[in-house]
Amino acid sequence: MLGNISGLDKEAVLLAKKELDSKMKPQGSLGVLEKIAIQMAGIYGYPVKQIEKKCHIVASADNGVIEEGISSCPIEYTKIVSEAMLNKIAAIGILTKRLGVEFNLVDIGIASSIPREYPNLYRKNVKKGTNNFYKEPAMSREECLKAIKVGMDLIEEKGDGIVVFSNGEMGIGNTSTSSAVLYSFTKKDIDSIVGRGGGLSDSGLIKKKKIIVESCEKYNTFDMDPIDVLAHVGGLDIACMVGMYLGCVKYRKLMLVDGFISAVGALVAYKIEPLVKDFILATHMSEEPGMKIVLDEIGKQAFLNMEMRLGEGTGAVLTYPMLECAIDIINTMKKPTEVYDLFSK
Repeated sequence: MLGNISGLDKEAVLLAKKELDSKMKPQGSLGVLEKIAIQMAGIYGYPVKQIEKKCHIVASADNGVIEEGISSCPIEYTKIVSEAMLNKIAAIGILTKRLGVEFNLVDIGIASSIPREYPNLYRKNVKKGTNNFYKEPAMSREECLKAIKVGMDLIEEKGDGIVVFSNGEMGIGNTSTSSAVLYSFTKKDIDSIVGRGGGLSDSGLIKKKKIIVESCEKYNTFDMDPIDVLAHVGGLDIACMVGMYLGCVKYRKLMLVDGFISAVGALVAYKIEPLVKDFILATHMSEEPGMKIVLDEIGKQAFLNMEMRLGEGTGAVLTYPMLECAIDIINTMKKPTEVYDLFSK
C-alpha cells in the first residue's frame, strides 16, 4: 500500500537542532516552536522552506448507529453542516478563510447527496452512510479499504509544493464510532473513553456506552486487525482520514491532528504503519474524555488547550501561524556573534 517509505531524515533533524541551538536564546527555550521546526526539517529536508500552501480536508459521512438514539442531532445535519462549510459560514469555513488555508470537503459517505456543485467538493461516496453497527458491521472490509484509498489519493493530488495538511470530519454519530474503535484497541474503562459528543443527556450517554461495549463484545473487535476494527464499528469519515495519514507518510507531508475523532483516525493509521508518528503533529486537547488515551497510545502530546470539542479541524487550523513562526525562527533568528557584529560598530 505504501511502498518504500522512511521516517524522519535524521541528518536534517540534527542540522536543524544544531542551527536552533546556535541562535540567540537558551537552548530549547522556544519549546514547541523548536520541536515543530525540527520535525519539519525531518520531513521536508534542511534548510526548511516557508510553507507555500496549506490544505485542510474535511471527510463527511453518516453513521447508521444513530438509529439507536445515541446522538442529540438528526442525520440530516451531516449534509446541512457540510454544505455550510463549503459556503464558509460554518466554523471551519470561517477559520480557513481567515487564515488563508485552502479548504476542501470530501463526501465519503453522506446518506443524502449535496445538491449543489462546489469546486472544492470531492464526490467520493463509498456508501450512503454506514450500517448500524449495533445490528451488523458498519461496512465491509472492501468498503473500508476503498475509503482509505480515497484519503491517500487526496494527499497525492493536493501535495504539489511544500504542503502542510490538516484534517477534520463531519458526521453525526461519529463520537460513537471513534469511541468504539478506541475501546476496541485499548479496552480501557468505558467511562474514560466515551463522552457526550454533541451534547447527550445523562440517559443518552448511558445508552451510548452500553451500545459501544455490547457491539465490541459481540464482534470481539479486541482481537481484530485495525482495518477490521474500523470496518466493524468505525465510520467512513475515519477511514478516509486514516488514508490521509498514510498518504502523508507515503508522500512525506506533515498532517496536523485535530481533536478526538481526528486523533482516533491517527491511531488507526499508526496501528497500520508506526511511521505515521513521524508525520503528525497533535495540536489541541479536545474536551472529549478519550483524547488523552488516544494521544498516550500514539505517544504524542497536544500543545493547545482551548476547551474545544466541535471537530471539523477547527483546533488544528489555528496552529498554522505557529508553524510559520517556527520556520521564521530557524531561518531568520540571528546567532550571538551575528548580533554582536551588527550592533558593536
